[in-house]
Amino acid sequence: MSLYKKIRSLGVADDAKVNFSYEDGCDVFHFNETHIETAMSETNFAYTLAEAITEGVLYRNGNEILEEMRTEGLLDDYERGDEAFTDFVAEVIEENHWNYGWIDHSTEKYDHKRGYTNLSAEFDIPVEQLRREVHPLSGWTVSVQTPNGYLTVER
Repeated sequence: MSLYKKIRSLGVADDAKVNFSYEDGCDVFHFNETHIETAMSETNFAYTLAEAITEGVLYRNGNEILEEMRTEGLLDDYERGDEAFTDFVAEVIEENHWNYGWIDHSTEKYDHKRGYTNLSAEFDIPVEQLRREVHPLSGWTVSVQTPNGYLTVER
């Protein structure tokens, strides 16, 4: 059964929002202020986010990150037909995330040097946009308000 059918079977309306969230992180040295770059390079976060916004439901229905990249000219250097759009967007995310609100981050400091940096992103998608999606945003956590309470599913 598709995610759409599962959500609809719980009594959720087509215009309700489904929240997709993703997080990843790693142990870092935070004293030198490179902990976020370390987390970006040690995890596959930028690529996972790029894949989410360049394929499937978020690409077909649009998303604010890709629109902002286009508006700001960050995609102008991409060679159409190169077949590496997701890789290109992942590089844009890694190089430009500081200037935009695409990624949330937090660092738990274990001591004056070491800690754990967590990176996260999320999107709200109307249920109706999931109708034709077999596996929307695989690996992301799905949350939706149902008539019987809030449901969260790890995918």
